[in-house]
Amino acid sequence: MVHGLDDDAQICKLRLTLKSCADLSQCFKFVNAMAQQLIKTSMKDQSIESQFQYRKRPSESELLLKHVKKKRPSDRNMPPRVEAFVPESALYRELAAFDKKLDTTILRKRLDVQEALGKPNKTRRTLRIFVSHTTAGPRDQSTGDGDFDVMDGIMESSWTLKIEGRLLDPPIPTKKAQPVQKFTSFFRTICVELNRESGSYSEDDLVEWRKQPNGPEHDGVEISRRGQSNVNVRIVLDPDYIPQKYRLSPMLSEILDMKLETKPQVIMGLWNYIKVHGLQDTDDKHTIHCDEQLQKLFDKRHIHFSEIPILIGHHLARPDPIVINYAITMDTDSRHSLEAYDLDVELDSIIRQKMIASVASTQAQKEVLALDDKTVQCVQNINNSKSRRDFLLHFAQHPVNFINKWIATQTRDLEAVVGDSKIGIEEMRHAEFYKQAWVKEAVFHYLTTKVQQRMQQLLNTKGMDK
Repeated sequence: MVHGLDDDAQICKLRLTLKSCADLSQCFKFVNAMAQQLIKTSMKDQSIESQFQYRKRPSESELLLKHVKKKRPSDRNMPPRVEAFVPESALYRELAAFDKKLDTTILRKRLDVQEALGKPNKTRRTLRIFVSHTTAGPRDQSTGDGDFDVMDGIMESSWTLKIEGRLLDPPIPTKKAQPVQKFTSFFRTICVELNRESGSYSEDDLVEWRKQPNGPEHDGVEISRRGQSNVNVRIVLDPDYIPQKYRLSPMLSEILDMKLETKPQVIMGLWNYIKVHGLQDTDDKHTIHCDEQLQKLFDKRHIHFSEIPILIGHHLARPDPIVINYAITMDTDSRHSLEAYDLDVELDSIIRQKMIASVASTQAQKEVLALDDKTVQCVQNINNSKSRRDFLLHFAQHPVNFINKWIATQTRDLEAVVGDSKIGIEEMRHAEFYKQAWVKEAVFHYLTTKVQQRMQQLLNTKGMDK
């Protein structure tokens, strides 16, 4: 009755199954009925299965490769008792301890740098803006005696407006303080309005340049148009403050003695005003009693500390743009006229620029990670060599005992991998052996296997009949 079951454990499971079935013929009748039902359902599902597209299951090698990539070895500690045959391991342990201290120090300094980057550290410089224009056209082709012969429409007068700028050298010029930012980096938008006769030309009379998030910066902008008459130009420059600054209302500016400042600085200035004038409540420090000026400003007698940012927001507005009026004349004497304007700007200090570059740089970090991987690989090779040495040393000292222990260990490992275990004859003699939890599971698997075998036989029989 038993075919293909060579293992003692499977024989034991089969015997238990036979004892548990009162009538073996009823068992096989049940198996045949179940097989017939499975055949009917399988024939119906064959047409449905072809309509579904199943996702390809990743192979075992792909899963293993993914696991290896995710779980890289990171142990850099030497195995114990290595000093006996590797004297240099003590020096390595000292270097590893020093490396940990160095990593901790670098991490702390990096956090300090990131914290310092959040604080404003600006340097005031002067940006000189140059506005000029040049003309071109028939007048440039005229000779000294006034001879000029050009057909209408072939040569037409035109002009080019140039708006440029550069940072002036600091009072104490140094190599490190050379300007690195270009003219357009200081503005969010540059708008040029041309006051010309409407309908004279097809070009737009309003030209606008907007800063792009990752766009290139330029030393200036140029606008070229056709025309022979003088043109009045209105240049509107919208500064780009980093961090954003706001214009204070007249009442708030009078209280804090500020005109243009960032919102955190305004809140800090108001907090200093509250502390100097002793406006905090003695019992509840979050409650502020407004004096006469704050009552006019907020229209309240008492405010909560958390309301300050919202109340201040009503008294902050965007900074006024810089407006430059310029006249483009087509006269020969003024075609190269130049006007200059000075504007105070704020730049990141040299130290801040270095900190930003050091934080953004990842090349050194990649090199450190590569060296760490090499160190881990070397330590892993040392561990493998130590295990190999211990294996051979124990074999050389006690060959017979070592072989016996090694075979027993390999047997247990093989049983754990295969998922099966040997069953002793003495254990099978006790009744408690058949009351274990695996008995029901063994019966279920046995019946399932028989049902599948019977179903396959019936399918093969029908195939032969056809």
